[in-house]
Amino acid sequence: MTEKPRPVSNVVDNGDQLGHLARMLQKQQALLEQIRQLLPDTLKPHCIHARLNGTRLILHTDSPVWATRLRFHAPQILDRTRKLAPNLTKLDVRIFLPDAIRPGRKPLGSLPRRTAELVSQLADSIDDDAIRAALKRLSDTSDG
Repeated sequence: MTEKPRPVSNVVDNGDQLGHLARMLQKQQALLEQIRQLLPDTLKPHCIHARLNGTRLILHTDSPVWATRLRFHAPQILDRTRKLAPNLTKLDVRIFLPDAIRPGRKPLGSLPRRTAELVSQLADSIDDDAIRAALKRLSDTSDG
């Protein structure tokens, strides 16, 4: 007799590795929200991830410019964050760039002309703006 599939929520919420990862991610999301409350309004949307690693607070941002701004505010951020984690001694700011704009990355290649035309036609039939735009960008990678 075959076993009935379990809902994904059961797999994620139980005590296994996925459950542990889900709980860790929830803690990091809560920390990120707390950190964002301490930041100036202009910085809040650019602080995209936060985590604790021993005595370090590691913040991820979306560009070098905002990383510099976060580093400028590091003493105030650490001072205010010590209320959440008293043993903090250092703030690390890291930049998370999407793969598409990382320096030194080579493009994966291009689509054959006919394939690009088909993808473009498919994009024209899609109602979702984000998916349509993504398909249009993909169709622009034609080699011909």
